[in-house]
Amino acid sequence: MRIGIIAEGTEDQAVIRLILKAYGVDGSDIVAIRPSLQRDATDAADSSIGTFQGVKNACEGKDGLRPDFERFFIFPDNQFMVIHLDTAEIEQQNFTFTKPLKTNNPDYCTQLRNSVIDLINTWLDHQYSNQLLYAIAIEEIEAWCLTLYIQADTAQSADPKSKFWKEANRKKIKGTASLAGLCKDFSKLKKLKSYLPYNQSLKDFADSVEAAI
Repeated sequence: MRIGIIAEGTEDQAVIRLILKAYGVDGSDIVAIRPSLQRDATDAADSSIGTFQGVKNACEGKDGLRPDFERFFIFPDNQFMVIHLDTAEIEQQNFTFTKPLKTNNPDYCTQLRNSVIDLINTWLDHQYSNQLLYAIAIEEIEAWCLTLYIQADTAQSADPKSKFWKEANRKKIKGTASLAGLCKDFSKLKKLKSYLPYNQSLKDFADSVEAAI
Protein backbone atom coordinates (compact mmCIF):
# COMPACT_ATOMS: atom_id res chain seq x y z
CA MET A 1 0.00 0.00 0.00
CA ARG A 2 1.34 3.41 -1.00
CA ILE A 3 0.19 6.77 0.34
CA GLY A 4 0.65 10.13 -1.39
CA ILE A 5 0.89 13.51 0.33
CA ILE A 6 -0.30 16.85 -0.98
CA ALA A 7 0.74 19.49 1.55
CA GLU A 8 1.48 23.17 1.93
CA GLY A 9 5.22 22.53 2.26
CA THR A 10 8.00 19.95 2.47
CA GLU A 11 8.36 20.37 6.24
CA ASP A 12 4.65 19.56 6.61
CA GLN A 13 5.14 16.48 4.45
CA ALA A 14 8.06 15.38 6.62
CA VAL A 15 6.01 15.59 9.83
CA ILE A 16 3.13 13.69 8.22
CA ARG A 17 5.60 11.07 6.99
CA LEU A 18 6.70 10.45 10.59
CA ILE A 19 3.11 9.87 11.70
CA LEU A 20 2.49 7.45 8.83
CA LYS A 21 5.65 5.55 9.76
CA ALA A 22 4.38 5.22 13.35
CA TYR A 23 1.48 3.19 11.96
CA GLY A 24 3.75 0.90 9.99
CA VAL A 25 3.85 2.57 6.58
CA ASP A 26 7.28 2.03 5.04
CA GLY A 27 9.08 5.20 3.99
CA SER A 28 9.44 3.89 0.44
CA ASP A 29 5.64 3.69 0.20
CA ILE A 30 5.11 7.37 1.07
CA VAL A 31 5.08 9.61 -2.01
CA ALA A 32 5.56 13.39 -1.92
CA ILE A 33 3.10 14.59 -4.57
CA ARG A 34 2.93 18.34 -3.84
CA PRO A 35 5.36 19.87 -3.28
CA SER A 36 7.31 17.31 -5.28
CA LEU A 37 10.80 16.59 -4.00
CA GLN A 38 11.83 16.34 -7.66
CA ARG A 39 10.42 19.54 -9.14
CA ASP A 40 10.56 20.06 -12.88
CA ALA A 41 10.78 23.35 -14.78
CA THR A 42 7.00 23.75 -14.76
CA ASP A 43 6.92 23.33 -10.99
CA ALA A 44 9.73 25.84 -10.54
CA ALA A 45 7.74 28.43 -12.48
CA ASP A 46 4.64 27.95 -10.33
CA SER A 47 5.01 30.08 -7.19
CA SER A 48 1.84 28.59 -5.67
CA ILE A 49 3.39 25.14 -5.19
CA GLY A 50 4.19 24.63 -1.54
CA THR A 51 1.43 26.97 -0.36
CA PHE A 52 -2.22 26.86 0.68
CA GLN A 53 -3.07 27.92 -2.88
CA GLY A 54 -0.95 25.08 -4.24
CA VAL A 55 -3.04 22.54 -2.34
CA LYS A 56 -6.24 24.19 -3.56
CA ASN A 57 -4.97 24.18 -7.16
CA ALA A 58 -4.08 20.49 -6.98
CA CYS A 59 -7.55 19.64 -5.66
CA GLU A 60 -9.45 21.80 -8.14
CA GLY A 61 -7.37 20.78 -11.15
CA LYS A 62 -8.01 22.39 -14.50
CA ASP A 63 -10.55 21.77 -17.25
CA GLY A 64 -12.07 18.90 -15.30
CA LEU A 65 -8.74 17.11 -14.85
CA ARG A 66 -6.79 16.57 -11.63
CA PRO A 67 -3.49 15.10 -12.82
CA ASP A 68 -1.93 14.71 -9.36
CA PHE A 69 -4.81 12.47 -8.31
CA GLU A 70 -5.35 10.74 -11.64
CA ARG A 71 -1.71 9.78 -12.08
CA PHE A 72 -1.43 8.53 -8.51
CA PHE A 73 -4.62 6.48 -8.27
CA ILE A 74 -4.14 4.77 -11.65
CA PHE A 75 -2.04 2.21 -9.76
CA PRO A 76 -4.08 -0.18 -7.58
CA ASP A 77 -1.46 -0.23 -4.82
CA ASN A 78 -1.74 3.55 -4.41
CA GLN A 79 -4.62 3.56 -1.97
CA PHE A 80 -4.68 6.84 -0.05
CA MET A 81 -3.84 10.52 -0.50
CA VAL A 82 -3.14 12.74 2.50
CA ILE A 83 -4.36 16.32 2.05
CA HIS A 84 -2.72 18.77 4.44
CA LEU A 85 -3.80 22.31 5.22
CA ASP A 86 -3.09 24.69 8.09
CA THR A 87 -6.04 26.82 9.18
CA ALA A 88 -4.24 29.84 10.64
CA GLU A 89 -4.59 31.97 7.51
CA ILE A 90 -7.54 30.30 5.83
CA GLU A 91 -9.68 33.42 6.13
CA GLN A 92 -7.02 35.39 4.22
CA GLN A 93 -7.31 33.26 1.07
CA ASN A 94 -9.12 34.33 -2.09
CA PHE A 95 -12.45 32.77 -1.15
CA THR A 96 -15.00 33.27 1.59
CA PHE A 97 -14.47 31.18 4.70
CA THR A 98 -15.67 31.81 8.23
CA LYS A 99 -14.18 30.01 11.19
CA PRO A 100 -16.46 28.84 14.00
CA LEU A 101 -16.42 30.75 17.26
CA LYS A 102 -13.32 29.76 19.24
CA THR A 103 -13.91 31.34 22.66
CA ASN A 104 -15.64 28.99 25.11
CA ASN A 105 -16.26 26.49 22.32
CA PRO A 106 -15.00 23.00 23.23
CA ASP A 107 -15.90 21.76 19.73
CA TYR A 108 -13.94 24.46 17.89
CA CYS A 109 -11.27 22.12 16.50
CA THR A 110 -13.77 19.51 15.34
CA GLN A 111 -16.07 22.08 13.76
CA LEU A 112 -13.23 23.85 11.96
CA ARG A 113 -11.71 20.58 10.77
CA ASN A 114 -15.05 19.41 9.39
CA SER A 115 -15.56 22.75 7.60
CA VAL A 116 -12.14 22.46 5.94
CA ILE A 117 -12.84 18.86 4.93
CA ASP A 118 -16.11 20.00 3.34
CA LEU A 119 -14.17 22.71 1.51
CA ILE A 120 -11.60 20.23 0.18
CA ASN A 121 -14.33 17.87 -1.00
CA THR A 122 -16.00 20.77 -2.80
CA TRP A 123 -12.73 21.54 -4.61
CA LEU A 124 -12.59 17.87 -5.61
CA ASP A 125 -16.22 17.77 -6.73
CA HIS A 126 -16.63 15.08 -4.06
CA GLN A 127 -14.36 12.65 -5.87
CA TYR A 128 -11.86 10.35 -4.11
CA SER A 129 -13.56 10.83 -0.72
CA ASN A 130 -12.95 7.19 0.26
CA GLN A 131 -9.27 7.53 -0.59
CA LEU A 132 -8.45 10.69 1.36
CA LEU A 133 -6.81 11.21 4.74
CA TYR A 134 -7.22 14.75 6.01
CA ALA A 135 -4.26 16.29 7.84
CA ILE A 136 -6.02 19.48 8.92
CA ALA A 137 -3.70 21.25 11.35
CA ILE A 138 -5.41 23.72 13.67
CA GLU A 139 -3.98 26.34 13.69
CA GLU A 140 -0.59 25.27 12.26
CA ILE A 141 1.29 21.98 12.06
CA GLU A 142 3.65 23.41 14.71
CA ALA A 143 0.68 23.09 17.08
CA TRP A 144 0.93 19.34 16.53
CA CYS A 145 4.67 19.44 17.13
CA LEU A 146 4.24 21.53 20.27
CA THR A 147 2.66 18.50 21.98
CA LEU A 148 6.18 17.08 22.36
CA TYR A 149 7.05 19.90 24.74
CA ILE A 150 3.95 20.98 26.64
CA GLN A 151 1.11 18.99 28.14
CA ALA A 152 -1.76 21.32 27.36
CA ASP A 153 -4.19 21.99 24.52
CA THR A 154 -1.73 23.27 21.92
CA ALA A 155 -4.51 24.40 19.56
CA GLN A 156 -5.22 27.15 22.09
CA SER A 157 -1.79 28.70 21.63
CA ALA A 158 -2.02 32.17 20.07
CA ASP A 159 1.12 31.54 18.01
CA PRO A 160 2.02 27.83 18.02
CA LYS A 161 4.85 28.26 15.52
CA SER A 162 6.72 30.74 17.70
CA LYS A 163 5.87 28.79 20.84
CA PHE A 164 7.22 25.56 19.35
CA TRP A 165 10.57 27.06 18.35
CA LYS A 166 10.84 28.86 21.69
CA GLU A 167 10.33 25.56 23.53
CA ALA A 168 12.76 23.71 21.25
CA ASN A 169 15.42 26.37 21.77
CA ARG A 170 14.79 26.52 25.51
CA LYS A 171 15.37 22.78 25.79
CA LYS A 172 18.52 23.18 23.70
CA ILE A 173 17.69 20.36 21.31
CA LYS A 174 20.92 19.21 19.73
CA GLY A 175 21.51 18.01 16.16
CA THR A 176 19.09 19.09 13.47
CA ALA A 177 17.12 22.30 13.27
CA SER A 178 14.51 20.84 10.89
CA LEU A 179 10.94 20.46 12.03
CA ALA A 180 10.90 16.74 11.27
CA GLY A 181 14.23 16.25 13.05
CA LEU A 182 12.81 17.81 16.19
CA CYS A 183 9.65 15.70 15.92
CA LYS A 184 11.23 12.31 15.23
CA ASP A 185 9.39 10.83 18.23
CA PHE A 186 6.22 11.05 16.14
CA SER A 187 7.51 7.99 14.27
CA LYS A 188 7.25 5.87 17.45
CA LEU A 189 3.66 4.76 17.96
CA LYS A 190 3.72 4.56 21.75
CA LYS A 191 5.16 8.05 22.07
CA LEU A 192 2.89 9.47 19.37
CA LYS A 193 -0.18 8.21 21.19
CA SER A 194 0.99 9.88 24.39
CA TYR A 195 0.87 13.25 22.57
CA LEU A 196 -2.57 12.86 21.01
CA PRO A 197 -4.59 14.06 24.03
CA TYR A 198 -2.99 17.49 23.70
CA ASN A 199 -4.15 18.32 20.18
CA GLN A 200 -7.52 17.29 18.80
CA SER A 201 -6.68 17.76 15.13
CA LEU A 202 -3.51 15.69 15.52
CA LYS A 203 -5.57 12.97 17.19
CA ASP A 204 -8.20 13.11 14.44
CA PHE A 205 -5.57 12.64 11.76
CA ALA A 206 -3.75 9.87 13.64
CA ASP A 207 -7.05 8.06 14.28
CA SER A 208 -7.94 8.25 10.59
CA VAL A 209 -4.56 6.79 9.63
CA GLU A 210 -4.95 3.98 12.16
CA ALA A 211 -8.40 3.15 10.79
CA ALA A 212 -7.17 3.19 7.19
CA ILE A 213 -4.11 1.04 7.84
